[in-house]
Amino acid sequence: QEDDSTDEGEDTTTIDTSTPTTTVAGSSPTEVSTPVSSATPTPTADTTNSTLPSIVGSELPASSGNKTVSPAVCSALQKLYNSLNGNSWIVKTGWDSTDMSTCCSWFNVHCNGIGQVLKIALAHNNLVGQLPDNFDQFPDLQTIDLSYNNISGPIPASMGTLPRLKSLNFDVNLLSGSLPSGLSAPVNLTTIHFKNNSFTGTIPDSWALMKNIQAIYLSNNNLTGPFPTVVTQLASVQSLYLDNNAFNGFLPANLGDLSNLLQLNIRYNHLLGNIPASVGNMTKLESLIMSHQMLNGSIPEELYNLLNLQVLDLSSNRLTGGLSHKLGQLVKLQKLNFGHNGITGPIPNEIEQLTKLQSLNLNYNALNGQFPSTMAPAALGYCYMTPNQFQSCPGPEVVNNPESLAFQCSVDCVVKTKTKSAASHLDVITKTFWLLTIVVAFIM
Repeated sequence: QEDDSTDEGEDTTTIDTSTPTTTVAGSSPTEVSTPVSSATPTPTADTTNSTLPSIVGSELPASSGNKTVSPAVCSALQKLYNSLNGNSWIVKTGWDSTDMSTCCSWFNVHCNGIGQVLKIALAHNNLVGQLPDNFDQFPDLQTIDLSYNNISGPIPASMGTLPRLKSLNFDVNLLSGSLPSGLSAPVNLTTIHFKNNSFTGTIPDSWALMKNIQAIYLSNNNLTGPFPTVVTQLASVQSLYLDNNAFNGFLPANLGDLSNLLQLNIRYNHLLGNIPASVGNMTKLESLIMSHQMLNGSIPEELYNLLNLQVLDLSSNRLTGGLSHKLGQLVKLQKLNFGHNGITGPIPNEIEQLTKLQSLNLNYNALNGQFPSTMAPAALGYCYMTPNQFQSCPGPEVVNNPESLAFQCSVDCVVKTKTKSAASHLDVITKTFWLLTIVVAFIM
């Protein structure tokens, strides 16, 4: 499953494709799955939570140091080190120690003041192998970040026994097997980062119990089966990335129940049918990406209720019908892509109201009629609209105006008038008459 960003006319403008890492409020609404760089950054000491609240008692300092800690906890950490080929880690300060009482000072192990391990952060550190099933030895663990490594095999069941777990990040590894159903147990879990792995199956029904989940990133896996309707029960979710998998079937009619959603990306699956009208209920939505499917029918009018949209990408589907004049209501749009569909009719003049629009792609449709004489949005940097079937352009004073939409989009309009058509037919008749005259004269 490849990104078609190199196709002719494909938008190469970048608005912001950085992936949010934890909570989603205020994160970029334009994140899309992108190829992972092969470069391995040098891991650094994690200071993002130098002070974490204690689980029991009053708040205590949590910076790593020589805390009194259970030898069993240190032994469990050392098992993690041995299971993931610790000798080959890029940074392993302290992890190869034989002192089973100082593990709170080991590289990127964060403890609170009474020696409880709250965070393990070993991203980009050349971890190789399978995870041990001993995470129940860290009952106070809140954050696990082992992203961008080469960890393989399944997620161990003991990961679901962590009652205080908030954030779990295994992005860009080699993990496989089913998504763990036990992750519904940690009631405080807010963020799951599992993108770019090899998980199979579908989303477990038990995930419906994740009442506090805010962000789920499952991009670029091997998930299959009908679209997982269980996600419609995640009322608190704000970012949902299911792109680059193999989900099939129809989108659920109640997709709009996700009323707190800010970002939805389901591109590159095998979904078909209509876009449900209930999407109009997701009024907080900032980014909606449903491209590269087999979705058909017209764009629902309710979609134009999403007044906070900044990114709207419905390209490479089988959508038909026209563009509504309500398109002009989406005044926050920065990127609009309806390319590679079967959309007909004219471009509404209201497109001029999209003053923040940076990227516009309407290529490979069946748009026709008079091309609008409107001016281009001032921010527009990318525009592609061919081939379409525009029957006429505005006058040269508009077409030659560098600020006009027609000029910005390099539109090729063909003027078709009745006079020209009649003259063309007369020319054909005349040529046919003379040809017949010559043939008859030759025979006689």
